[in-house]
Amino acid sequence: MYNALIIGAGNMGALNDAPGSYNEYKIISYAHALKLHKGFETTIYDHKEENMKKASDIWDMSWSNKIKKDYDVYIIATPDNCHYEYLKQVAEYKAKLVICEKPLCETVEQSREIVQLYKDKGIPLMVDYTRRFIPELQELKRRYDNGEFGRLITANYVFNRGWLHTGTHITDFHNFMFGDFGKGKILEIKDTDYRIWQIQLLFEEYIWQEQRIGDMEVPKYYDHHMKYVIENAFEFLEEGKPLLCTGEDALKSLEMVYKLKEECA
Repeated sequence: MYNALIIGAGNMGALNDAPGSYNEYKIISYAHALKLHKGFETTIYDHKEENMKKASDIWDMSWSNKIKKDYDVYIIATPDNCHYEYLKQVAEYKAKLVICEKPLCETVEQSREIVQLYKDKGIPLMVDYTRRFIPELQELKRRYDNGEFGRLITANYVFNRGWLHTGTHITDFHNFMFGDFGKGKILEIKDTDYRIWQIQLLFEEYIWQEQRIGDMEVPKYYDHHMKYVIENAFEFLEEGKPLLCTGEDALKSLEMVYKLKEECA
């Protein structure tokens, strides 16, 4: 078994799908996915002791009040503004794998530094951009790559709730499906608390779309997304299979977001 440390006992780390919650039937936290997987022994850390112990009790996992060098896998599931410092810290521990929530860091400069640091130290770095791990979306890409849909005519993306935290989902999905953006036009409206999320891909012979407006449910194919993340991590560790989303992928998505944001200014 591999020893894993979850850094951050919040929603993504442990609470999104806690027993008794609305999402208890889903697998959308690291703790839940690791608890179900037989290949990992997991410990939880959080700088707030009450959060750490709560998550530990929920998932019947051990906890540690320090980030030590004792783990094969480090998972950074903290707020965005903490990623950079934690990534630098665990880079000193020669882990077999480090997994980080998206975005990799808050700035392009920080992300470039981290990607180079991990490359220099030979530490594999994985980033959780959800759509790369979903079997249904992998199948969508396979069908497109095989020419079933014909040429892409246009891709329309509409979102709110932030360029960095939400917008990089869009750029990473586009990179995953098609590579770099071609020519495009950006329209921006002032942000609102009302959720707006739409993707529409118009091909010569097919239309695919995903949307979540207001209180609409998340599409069902996301229900077990963290299970797929952990499966990919385990297959990488055991068999050397490719990581489905690397630090380089995350950096590219961040660079694209900042470029688009500048064009929209």
